[in-house]
Amino acid sequence: MKKANFIISHLKQHPSYEKLEQLEAYKKLFALLPNRLGDVIRFAYNKNQTLFIVLNHPGYKMEFNYKTTLIKSLLKELIKRDFRCKCIDADEIKVFVSNKAPLTTKTKSAAVPFYEERSSGNFKNFSKDSKLNRLFEEIRGIICSKIS
Repeated sequence: MKKANFIISHLKQHPSYEKLEQLEAYKKLFALLPNRLGDVIRFAYNKNQTLFIVLNHPGYKMEFNYKTTLIKSLLKELIKRDFRCKCIDADEIKVFVSNKAPLTTKTKSAAVPFYEERSSGNFKNFSKDSKLNRLFEEIRGIICSKIS
């Protein structure tokens, strides 16, 4: 029986899914950039051997213009090491800022999951150690405060 990753990789090689292959290649290229530069890229596309990079914020446009040689060298190295990234090969790199607002904004999820307390705090404290006894009573207090 074939595995799912084998089937997906086979489907991605189909000519109708060329855009999907390009999208993965762009993600690989932008992952090689420093984090602060990779985060402001909205999307990219190729046209006539030119790689167009669209940014979210105009403040980064000048920095990207200074780093075009870095991006070109990263692109050439990426193509040498991964033949699937050949679809984004470009001679020139143009950077511009989109005048449209982003469709979605990234929201950071809360680090602590919120859930309903399932305990009622009714348990017997059999601890003979004073420290453990105090800790169990603190836990009981926290549980009772979450219920009310």
